[in-house]
Amino acid sequence: MENEENQEEQGSEEKGGEFASMLTELLFELHVAATPDKLNKAMKKAHDWVEEDQTVVPVGVADRGEEKTEEEEKEEKPENPEDDRKEERRTKTVEEVYMLSIESLAEVTARCIEQLHKVAELILHGQEEEKPAQDQANVLIKLTTAMCNEVASLSKKFTNSLTTVGSDKKAEVLNPMIDSVLLEGCNSTTYIQDAFQLLLPVLQVSHIQTSCSEARPGAGQTPPS
Repeated sequence: MENEENQEEQGSEEKGGEFASMLTELLFELHVAATPDKLNKAMKKAHDWVEEDQTVVPVGVADRGEEKTEEEEKEEKPENPEDDRKEERRTKTVEEVYMLSIESLAEVTARCIEQLHKVAELILHGQEEEKPAQDQANVLIKLTTAMCNEVASLSKKFTNSLTTVGSDKKAEVLNPMIDSVLLEGCNSTTYIQDAFQLLLPVLQVSHIQTSCSEARPGAGQTPPS
């Protein structure tokens, strides 16, 4: 059982690492000096808590925990603060998981949009090595797609966590929470796609600037005699 949990955690870390590497590579392809540190941090934070929640709060343990009386909980309360934090994680409620899911999706989405905004600024300022607008557009499509896929994956993980932690809840209580998280995930991908659409005028301006630069005498062309 422990080996399976370790493998799941390892798999999550690898996926998070792959996403971070992909972002860095795509930004490098754009020839912009932008690092996705804040976005990677938000993604890692979201993955960490949901993986921790799924491994530390198995259904059986959660059910047994609810059967304990207040006196038993007081007797078993650990003296070590670290153990206390572990105990808090074990007793995380479905409402807390729901709020964490919504907050995490909001934070990750905001960081994705912030990253695209930063890229737009850097494209407008121009880089030492100019990249054709068509190539920039292709890379930005890949970047936006990667962001949307990651957000969709996160929302799916959050709903799985809700299903696990809220297994003892009635459907009329749990289902609206799950639907709300899925809707928030869909809205998040829409916001990211809208942010990408706002980059199109930036690419057009960049293309015009590059074309004007190349048309100037001495900028790669021989002036007419």
